Amino acid sequence: MKLTLFFALLVTATSASAAVKLPSIFTDHLVLQRDKAVPVWGKAAPGEEVTVEFAGQKKTAKADAAGKWMVKLDPMPANAEPQVLKAGNVSVQDVLIGEVWLASGQSNMEWEMQMKPDSKADIPNTTHPKFRLIEVPKTTALTPQDDVPAKWARSSPESAATFSAVGYYFGLKLHEELKVPVGIIQSAWGGTRIEPWTSLEGFDAVPELKDFVADVCSKLPGSGAYRSAHEKHLAAVTQWQQAVKTALEKKQPVPAIPGQPATLTAGAGTPTALYHAMIHPLVPFAIRGAIWYQGESNHNEGFVYTDKKKALLASWRSVFQQPELPFYFVQIAPFQYGTEEPEILAQFWQAQTKCLDIPHSGMAVITDIGEVPDIHPAKKKEVARRLSLWAMAKTYGKTDIDPSGPLYASHAIDGAAIRVKFAHAASGLASRDGKPLTHFEIAGRDGLFHAAEAQIDGDSVVLTSAKVPQPRRARFAWSKLAIPNLMDKDGLPATAFHTHWPVDPDLGDNFAKGCTWTSSDKNTYGWDTGLTDGSWASFNPNSYATGNSDQFPKHVTIDLKQPRTLNLILVGAPEIGSTKTVSISVSTDGQTFREVGKHVFPLAKSTRASITFPDTEAQYIRLTYLDHHVQLAGGFPNTFGFTTEVEAYRVR
Repeated sequence: MKLTLFFALLVTATSASAAVKLPSIFTDHLVLQRDKAVPVWGKAAPGEEVTVEFAGQKKTAKADAAGKWMVKLDPMPANAEPQVLKAGNVSVQDVLIGEVWLASGQSNMEWEMQMKPDSKADIPNTTHPKFRLIEVPKTTALTPQDDVPAKWARSSPESAATFSAVGYYFGLKLHEELKVPVGIIQSAWGGTRIEPWTSLEGFDAVPELKDFVADVCSKLPGSGAYRSAHEKHLAAVTQWQQAVKTALEKKQPVPAIPGQPATLTAGAGTPTALYHAMIHPLVPFAIRGAIWYQGESNHNEGFVYTDKKKALLASWRSVFQQPELPFYFVQIAPFQYGTEEPEILAQFWQAQTKCLDIPHSGMAVITDIGEVPDIHPAKKKEVARRLSLWAMAKTYGKTDIDPSGPLYASHAIDGAAIRVKFAHAASGLASRDGKPLTHFEIAGRDGLFHAAEAQIDGDSVVLTSAKVPQPRRARFAWSKLAIPNLMDKDGLPATAFHTHWPVDPDLGDNFAKGCTWTSSDKNTYGWDTGLTDGSWASFNPNSYATGNSDQFPKHVTIDLKQPRTLNLILVGAPEIGSTKTVSISVSTDGQTFREVGKHVFPLAKSTRASITFPDTEAQYIRLTYLDHHVQLAGGFPNTFGFTTEVEAYRVR
C-alpha cells in the first residue's frame, strides 16, 4: 500500500514538473539583455512552484490558476561564455548575455541576405558564434497570443541566408563595435501596413485616432462596440421580419434585409493582427530597442502616419515596459509608385521626419542609395550602418557620432534669395558628386515652384531663381523620383523638406480638419471615415465614400462647428471609383445651401479641385454628387461617390 502511494506521488510530481513550459523565445542559443531585469515566464500546472536558475541566481514563482508564472532575474553584465538557464525540469543551453534588438516592418526589413547580390556575397562570411538570430514566423490573430514557434540560432551561412539583411548587418555592426554578444529578433512581413503591428491600446493612446479606434472596435469580435452593433442589427432584423410579414399580407414589395455590421477577420492587413500574433508572443522579453523599416504601404497618407507611428510606439513601449525604448527607423527610398502625384511620397517623407519629435527615436535617410525602378534597394548594409549610427550615438553614448544628415532648421527671405539653414551640419555641407546642388526649388506668393540655384554658405544653402524675383517658399527633394546630392561631409544625405507644407501661412488654418459630417447615403462598408482627417490617401480608412444606392444626387455635409469666413475649398477624388461631377455649396444654418462651385473629376486619376469664391460666412459645407462615370475604376460599383479629403480656408 505504501509502495503504491509512493509511486503515485512520484508520478504526480513528475507530471507536474513535466508541465513546466517556456515560450519559444527561450530556446537554445538565446541571448539575454544585459544590464536590465530579465523576465522569464511560462506555464506550469496551476499552483506549481517553478524555480528558475541562471548565472548564480535562483528565483521562484507559483503558477496562477491559469498556469502562468513569471520571475525576473536581476540585471547582469555582458557574458560571452555559454550558460544554462533552468526552469523546473526545462534546460536551455548555450545562453549568452549581451544586447537584444527587435527588427520589424515590411518587405525591406524582411528582405533576406540571399536576395540581393551584394548581401548574398557576404553569406559565406556569416559565421559568428556570439551573434544570434531568431525569426518570428508569419502568422495572424485577432487576440493576443502567448507563443509562436521560433528558435534561436548562431549566425552562420545556413541561418543568415534567409534572415533579414538589414537586421543581420545592424546586429553584426553592434557585435563588432560593442564586442559583446548580440541577438536580433526578426518580426517582419512584406507588404504590411503599420496598423496590423499596433495594439488597440496603442491606437487608443493617440487622441487623433479616436475615430479609427471606434471603427476597429465596432468590427472586433468580443468588444463592447461589436456587441452593441450586432444587438442593434438583431433588433433591426426583428423589425424587418415583422415588416416582411406585413408586406406579404398586403401583397406589397418586401423591404431589403438590414445590412449586417462588418466583422474583422485575421489577415496580414487587419489592424492589430500582427501585433497579436508576432509581437505579443515576445512580451515582456527584455530588449534594448527596436529598428523599423516600413511605410511603403502607408506612403500616401501624409501626417496620419505620424499619428500611427505614435500609436505603434505607445503600444510597444507599454507592453515591453520600457517608456524610453529606443526606436530607430528608415525613411523609405524614392520610388516611381505608378502614375501617383510626385509630391505624395515627399509629403510622406515630411511625415516620417515629423516622427523625430517622438522621444528616443531616430531616422536613417537613404535617398542617395534608392533605386527608383526598384522598391527594394540593394544596399541593405549601408541602410543598417546608418541605423547603427543612431544606436551607437543615442543608445550607447558615442558622443562623437552625429547619426543624422542635414535637417531643415529654418529659412529667411533676403531680397531675391532664400537662405535655408540646416541642423546636423557641424561637419559641413557638401555636394555628393561635386556638381551643383540639385532638387532645390523656390516659389513666390503664387505658389508656382521653379528650379533654384543653390550655393552652400556654412550651415546654410542660399537659393535664387531669375524666375522668382520675390521668393517666399522653398522646397527640397519634393518628388518621389528625387535623388538629391546635398550631404554633410560625413556622407549622410540631407532630408527632403518644404517650408510651407502642410500649414501654408498664405492659406492659414484648415477649418475642416477633424470636423464631423452626415451623409444622405451613408456608407456601410467601412468607408465612412477619412473625409477631414488631413490625408489625401485613396483608400479606407483615409478616403470617404457614400453608400452605393443608385439614387443621384446624393450628398455629404460637413459641420465646421462654428461660423467661418471662407473663400477657398479644396476637394479631392481618388483614382478608384467613378466619381464625376461634384457640386460644392455652403450654408450658415445647415438648411439653405448656396453653390459656390463644381468640378468634373476625370476617371481613374487622383485629382484635387480648388474652388475659390468671394468671402462667405458658412458653418456647413456640402458636397453633392450629381452623377458618375459609366466606366468603373478599381472594381467598385459606379454608384459609390468617393472623396479623398475636404479642406476649407480663408485666404487673405
